Amino acid sequence: MKSNKRSDPNQSTHWHELTENIEEDARDEDNAVTDDPENSEIPNGLENSSEESDEGSIENDSGDESDTSYAETEHTSDEEPPLEGSEVKIFSTRSGRQWTAEEPPKRKLSLASIIKQRIGVERLTTTIETVKDAFQCLITKDRILLLETDSNEIWAFIGILILAGVHRSKNADLNDLWSTINERPIFRATMAKNRFKSLLRFCRFDNIATREQRLKGNKLAPIRELWLMFLAQLRICYTPGESLAVDEQLILTCDCCNFHQYIPSKPGKYGLKILWCCDSSTAYPLNRDVYLGRQSETSAATQATNRISNLVKRPVRPWINTDRTVTTDNYFSSVELGEELLGMNTTLVGTMRRSKKEIPR
Repeated sequence: MKSNKRSDPNQSTHWHELTENIEEDARDEDNAVTDDPENSEIPNGLENSSEESDEGSIENDSGDESDTSYAETEHTSDEEPPLEGSEVKIFSTRSGRQWTAEEPPKRKLSLASIIKQRIGVERLTTTIETVKDAFQCLITKDRILLLETDSNEIWAFIGILILAGVHRSKNADLNDLWSTINERPIFRATMAKNRFKSLLRFCRFDNIATREQRLKGNKLAPIRELWLMFLAQLRICYTPGESLAVDEQLILTCDCCNFHQYIPSKPGKYGLKILWCCDSSTAYPLNRDVYLGRQSETSAATQATNRISNLVKRPVRPWINTDRTVTTDNYFSSVELGEELLGMNTTLVGTMRRSKKEIPR
């Protein structure tokens, strides 16, 4: 396994180097998560969240009952061989897959499977002393273009937005935030209300002159460059441990957006769906995949045979073949996905419903 250590430990990787790889992954989004070419906007199986139950329940059809047979076990490990002639019960599933009640032989962990990287925060973050320093590790200064303003005013503007969210005032009227009877005078002390409204109105994250052309290829074009930079900085500042977790998040919003999702089982029901890959031990976000709906017309031959498997493999792609473990819930877990990841030196841990055809009854 190749080592990810840099030759110069004191020199941090720039976000541009990682953004090139993220952009290559993003180009695959047009064909990786698409709908059936003839029907709805939202792909089958993605419209409902992972908490929704699978269609139908376990049928009592005798034809689907598991078949039971017996076979002699083979000695495949260094442990003591089983008694000669011992029999193991084998269960057959509807899909033809066979399971046994015997625990597989335990083997020693190979040296190649031991992660030798330095896990946790990178050296770039050792100089953090204030909240602003931590924020600037993720949003770098070289992406701020100042027109009729300065860096201090922009940081103050961002600080007000974050502070409003901290106090759960994101939907509050600006007149209330800047009111003289408000218990939080920090808003008035930071900048004038009219100046804040001007910055909020004219703030842009891309070149509006080329936006229309870029929207044809990606619906996330207005904030795509900032989003890729943010993801690159997430990976620069932190090295995950041996266990990763993949799950979906619905960001509630009522703004006008053509890739809104409706998930009845979620509290807010409407919002933007993002699939996150996080470090299991610290919940640190590492990579994401935003569901943008139909991106382009694709034929059935070019569509992925298993969309759910691709949803998991895309966010964890940077850590494939590193002997890590991926944890998912029953919406993403499948025997096929586990076998695919195992072939790439990655282990899958997840729950599965008993109604799945891969599970014996």
